Amino acid sequence: MINPGYRAENVYIILVEPIYEGNVGAVARIMNNFCFANLRIVGALPTKNDFYLAMHSTFILENAQVFDNLEAATADLDRVIAFSRRVGKLKPIDFDPKTMAQYASEVKDLKLGLVFGRETFGLTDAEADLCPLRCHIPANPAFPSINLAQAVAIACWEISAVKAQQKADQEAPLERPQMEYLHHYMMDVMESSGFFQDHESTNWDVFLRRMLMQLNPGKMMSWRFKQMFNRWHVLVTGKGKGFSHDNTE
Repeated sequence: MINPGYRAENVYIILVEPIYEGNVGAVARIMNNFCFANLRIVGALPTKNDFYLAMHSTFILENAQVFDNLEAATADLDRVIAFSRRVGKLKPIDFDPKTMAQYASEVKDLKLGLVFGRETFGLTDAEADLCPLRCHIPANPAFPSINLAQAVAIACWEISAVKAQQKADQEAPLERPQMEYLHHYMMDVMESSGFFQDHESTNWDVFLRRMLMQLNPGKMMSWRFKQMFNRWHVLVTGKGKGFSHDNTE
């Protein structure tokens, strides 16, 4: 059974006619390492050795979908990115792995296919035409060919890293009472430290309210703002301006 906690349910790793025994198993293990579950294979079923190398990841092979051709394997996908080592005027590159991962995060609600060609000669021109987008992994120009499983590892790691960073950044935003408290605290510090002039050309109350709404701060950012404004108050007046630690009055 596929673990429901996977972070990349919308991403499909597609291997086109993998040739060397064990590569598919190594890909399955890499996918499991970085929390990917959807494997599609154009061509033959995995071999016994693939299952041996898919350490603790054989469920990915057991659930892999097998297709006769790449067109069928990508028919239900919203976006398709082919990985290629070839670069040229007739083979424009849209992404490197990092920008590919950022793009993947932007289409997280769509079904995204990452296509990896044969270990020997990659994709045919007809197959490449089925993939509107292309990603190139920069490598030694004299030896640019990267092992299939290692190429998949680079792609999965980059996407996983972006998702992990986004998860870390997704702190719950302040609720209205907490936001109002922060806004009033900042205005109070500005007033008591003599910031305002007799004739202001800027409506600072409106400015701060809009700024906070645009920033949409969480508890940590709110804490830092109050810490900063309190220090400002100390420097100007010689005494602190107490504030609530839980963002409430």
